[in-house]
Amino acid sequence: MKPESFDLTIEQMFEFRRMQDATANISQEQALELLVQASRLLMIKSNVIRDLMRQAPLEPLG
Repeated sequence: MKPESFDLTIEQMFEFRRMQDATANISQEQALELLVQASRLLMIKSNVIRDLMRQAPLEPLG
């Protein structure tokens, strides 16, 4: 995997900054709830990727 794969796109950087600004003045309780929701979404994303990889046909490269 290329090191650039771990960089954010311009759009992702913009969205990240927008989230930082939007969450700057929330309570600790709200921040914890957002963290729990984000963790759940990351787990779902992992499950979807794993399922898609299982469904993908394996073909030789070249």
